[in-house]
Amino acid sequence: MTAFRFKFIFKLRLEEFLALVLLIPMLFFMIVYYDKEGFRESNIDRFLITGLIFFLFLGIIKLKDLKILLISKIGRLTKITLDFLRETLPFAFCISIYTNMHDMVHLVNPNDIDADLIAWDEYLLGFQPAIYLEQYIMPGLTDFMYFSYGSFLIYILLFTMYLYVRKKNIAFRETLVSIILTFYIGYVGYILFPAVGPKFTMSHLFETSLSGSYITDRLSFLMNYEISEYTRRDCFPSLHNGVIFLILLFAFKHEKIYAYIFFPFAIALFISTLYLRYHYFVDMIAGFLLAIIIFFLGPIINNYWEKKSFEYKLV
Repeated sequence: MTAFRFKFIFKLRLEEFLALVLLIPMLFFMIVYYDKEGFRESNIDRFLITGLIFFLFLGIIKLKDLKILLISKIGRLTKITLDFLRETLPFAFCISIYTNMHDMVHLVNPNDIDADLIAWDEYLLGFQPAIYLEQYIMPGLTDFMYFSYGSFLIYILLFTMYLYVRKKNIAFRETLVSIILTFYIGYVGYILFPAVGPKFTMSHLFETSLSGSYITDRLSFLMNYEISEYTRRDCFPSLHNGVIFLILLFAFKHEKIYAYIFFPFAIALFISTLYLRYHYFVDMIAGFLLAIIIFFLGPIINNYWEKKSFEYKLV
C-alpha cells in the first residue's frame, strides 16, 4: 500500500505535486474565510477553474503517452500539443494559486510587518528608497518603470519558451521547476511576513505622484489602492526581484548571450519595484537571497524527484 501511494506521488512531477498540495490549503482557507469581510468572491471562481484545469491536466498526463497518437499526422500533432501543455500548465497553476493566496493572506495572518521592514531599510540604508527616489520622478520615466514592472510574466515566459523551443530540455526543466519553487516558497513568506508595501504605508510622506501617460495611469489603476491595501499582502520576499534574478542566473548558466541582452531589462525591473513604491529594499534583498538558494537547490531537488520517479516506474 505504501509503495502504491509513493508510486502515485512520484508519477507526478515535482511542480505538479506541489500544485496539488497547495490546492488543499486554498480550499481550506476559502471554506473558513468565505463569509469574512475582505474575502473576494472571485477567489472561488479562480479556485474552481484551477481545480477543473488540474483534473484535465491529469488526463493530459494519461493521454499524451498513448501509442495510437503516433499513427497519424494529426495524432502526432496532438501529442506535441499535449507534451507542451504537460510542460507549461504547472506554471499556470502556480500563478493561479498566487492570485488566490495573496488575496487571502490578510485573513490568515492579519499582523502586517511593514513597520519592521521600514526599520530594516532605515538600518541598512539610512533612508527610505521610495522617498529618496521621488527626486527622479518624471512622467516618461514612470511610463518606463511601469513597462518594466508589468513585463514580469513576459520575461519569465520568454526565457523558458526560448529554452523549450531550442530543445534544451535539461535547462528548461531545471529553470521552470526552480521558478515555480521560488513562487511557492514566496507564498509561504507572504503568509508568515504579511506586508502591503511603502505605496500605502508611507503614502502620507510622498510629495510627488507617480503619474505618467494615459496607458501608465490605467496600469496603475488596475493595481488600484482599494485592492492592494485591503486585500493583497505580497511584499516579503519580493518575487518580482527574486524570480527575475533567478532567470538571470540561469541565463548566465545556460545562455550567456541571452543573459547579457536581458541584463539591462532585469536591472530596470529591479529599480521599478522601488521607484513605483511596491517594495522595500529589504524585500528586494530577501528575493535575491531566495533566488540564489533556489538556483543551487532547485536542480538538486528536481533531479532527486525525477530519480525517485524513475525508480517507482520500475516497481
